[in-house]
Amino acid sequence: MPTYLVTQATGQQSQWVIEHLLKAGHKIHAVVRNIEKIPALLTDPKITLFQGESKNLDDIFEAAQGCQAAFLNTVSFPGLELLQAKTIVEACEKAAVKNLVAATVICADRKDIWDNDNVKAIPHLHGYYTCKYEVENTVRAGKFESYTILRPALIHYDFLIPGVYNNFPRLPTDGEIDDLLTGGAKFPYTDAHDVGKYAAAVLQDPARFRGQEIDLGNELLDFEEVRDILVKVSGREVGIVKRTPEEVENLGIGE
Repeated sequence: MPTYLVTQATGQQSQWVIEHLLKAGHKIHAVVRNIEKIPALLTDPKITLFQGESKNLDDIFEAAQGCQAAFLNTVSFPGLELLQAKTIVEACEKAAVKNLVAATVICADRKDIWDNDNVKAIPHLHGYYTCKYEVENTVRAGKFESYTILRPALIHYDFLIPGVYNNFPRLPTDGEIDDLLTGGAKFPYTDAHDVGKYAAAVLQDPARFRGQEIDLGNELLDFEEVRDILVKVSGREVGIVKRTPEEVENLGIGE
């Protein structure tokens, strides 16, 4: 039975990938930054832990030894994310990993949507998509028998601490969502469980998904619908404040 490499193994998406692979009976090489601080899931005997960082070639090369395929996940941090992707691809090539599955973000390939002045006006958003775009190019250029790109949308844990501070920083402090959507627009959402399920399926059947780039938006919601879900789940009142990109920048809530 093949062994799979999972990078950023303590991350939410990677943990769901691992959970689905474990249910299928597979062995996993999991890369973590601190082997002393891991979630309970990673104590499974079918998991071999490797302490290291995705930006370090030797760390990933060691973990990739004997692996059939790898799940590439990166940290959305300027200057680091693309380095991680390039390092993982190079290390996996060197270790003769055959197949690569990467998770980026919905619409990363659609420069016609995000490469414009409106998106550039929202702090960090254009840079976020530019980096995801380059990560995808790095994956496509890799020397593998197959690659597959999965593009989740806004994930449910982005409303939970600590991720909420990057996406809706006033939600935990003020109980309000800052809404930039206009004209009745809705945004796609994804459950991390589904990211893991799709990634595990692709890893186990690479020929079926070779070269596919799959958007994983499950449903479209406006912020009123999101608010109703949050109220139902939390039992707390949640407000919505319409914002312009200029207000977001001036308030520092998009940083």
